[in-house]
Amino acid sequence: MVRLLGVRTSSAALGFGLLAASLGVLGAGSSGPAAIRYELEAPLLATGGRVFACFSDALMGPAAGCGGIEVKGVDVSQLPDGGGDHGLPWSQTMRLVGTWDGQALTLTEAPQIAQTASGPPQPCQQDRYSQPEPDSIQRQIEVIDALRSRGVEVLMSAGCDRTTVGVLVPVGDDATVAWITSHYHVKVVGWLRPLPSGP
Repeated sequence: MVRLLGVRTSSAALGFGLLAASLGVLGAGSSGPAAIRYELEAPLLATGGRVFACFSDALMGPAAGCGGIEVKGVDVSQLPDGGGDHGLPWSQTMRLVGTWDGQALTLTEAPQIAQTASGPPQPCQQDRYSQPEPDSIQRQIEVIDALRSRGVEVLMSAGCDRTTVGVLVPVGDDATVAWITSHYHVKVVGWLRPLPSGP
């Protein structure tokens, strides 16, 4: 009986060893799911030692920044000048490709001059001459505060109709959209467009 327990113990140890080895081999070439890559077209602004992709050059300024997101891995001295009289270094509209970490876009490809500049997606269609209702403004503030409390920056908001708020966020990922739409009547639009994963 002692011998049998010894065989079982060594067999179990051998089995666990083989299992661990095979998992190690299977996992050796994999670092988990590949990071999602995103793209957008935007001019870049350098200010305060940081670089930002701007969705509105009308907002560019030393104090206000430019209403956009931080971009890492770019040397603005290597980009074509955007001209203008903003008093800060900013580029022409560039096509940017990179990964999003929740705070910044880290480039995985060198920026290229954009062939088209479509601007940011609109969170909802509005009549540009209509005035927002007071309730809409309060709902927008509530939605913005709720998203920011979860670490999600809101780039733009609008009252879509009497009950729905539209928001433009850097990335409209499934988790963010599911959470906010379960609490508010919101239409969420992401500025960064996911790229299809390739081989």
